[in-house]
Amino acid sequence: MTDEQEGAMAAGFRLLWRRQGVLWWVFVVNLVCGLLGALPATVAVADALGHSLAGRELTHRFDLGILAGLFQLPEVSLFRFAISSFLFALVFFVFMIFVSGGILETYRQDHRPAAGEFFAASGAFFWRFVRLLLLSIVPFVIALMVYHSLKKLADHVGDRAIADQVGVFMTLGARLVFLLLALGVRLWFDIAQVRAVAQNERRMWRNLWRSWRITWHDLGSLYWMYLKITLTAWITLALGLVIWTKLPATATGAVFLILELILFAHIAGRLWQLASAMTWYRRHAEMVPTDVVEYTTPFPQEVVDAAPAGEPEAPPGAPGPELPPADA
Repeated sequence: MTDEQEGAMAAGFRLLWRRQGVLWWVFVVNLVCGLLGALPATVAVADALGHSLAGRELTHRFDLGILAGLFQLPEVSLFRFAISSFLFALVFFVFMIFVSGGILETYRQDHRPAAGEFFAASGAFFWRFVRLLLLSIVPFVIALMVYHSLKKLADHVGDRAIADQVGVFMTLGARLVFLLLALGVRLWFDIAQVRAVAQNERRMWRNLWRSWRITWHDLGSLYWMYLKITLTAWITLALGLVIWTKLPATATGAVFLILELILFAHIAGRLWQLASAMTWYRRHAEMVPTDVVEYTTPFPQEVVDAAPAGEPEAPPGAPGPELPPADA
């Protein structure tokens, strides 16, 4: 099964590459929202620091102390512009929910759709995906509760341990457990979105339950596939941040390019997950009816037991008894 999952992951990447127009379109929307969200703060900082000593210091090197002090100045306080940033972040979040149906339909059909077809699919699944989003709050809250419980345990043990590092490592372990649980929830609801598009499912409660059964049936391989894509995105983030710290502050163009490449890699990783999930579903889940995914054979055991003891019932499509020749 591991080879099959690696094949689905590679096929998902090839699907992402073939339909890269969707990726570039999402990236452009993200870039526009980011520029509009950061524009008010950029103008305010430029007006306040254009001819100041602090501005000169930040131009030549990054100083966290000077930057923290800027947040306290009334004319520079960036907290005033947080609403604008959050607003455009919310716009992009809603945009991604809206176009998810069109993206998955594009991956399912594996062709370049017309704009009308893409937005028709996006609108058809928008409210269904909103319902799935609301339902996902429950498992995410459970994962958060597990994290807080482990965090309290880490604090309790750390206060009584001789070595100070014990509490720190246990806290890091609690965060790792939360991230792994959150990735599992994302996998489950991604399969629910894929199934809703593939089956044109309208009842999200039933879709969520059947998606859980499909996901649980092959959880290890699916989770490993998602984890590898996630690790690839985080490694790209780490490398990008390392390169960013090595660049001089005056290299504005290079810094902007590196940060945008980091965002592009994360958006590509997210769409890679969706493309791989759709590829896996078309290869595996659609081959087995949802109601019998727990069986290892294509027929429920009750049907086999109901056959007569002397003459076992042949499955549909099996060849019948051989007839004697016409001369006999």
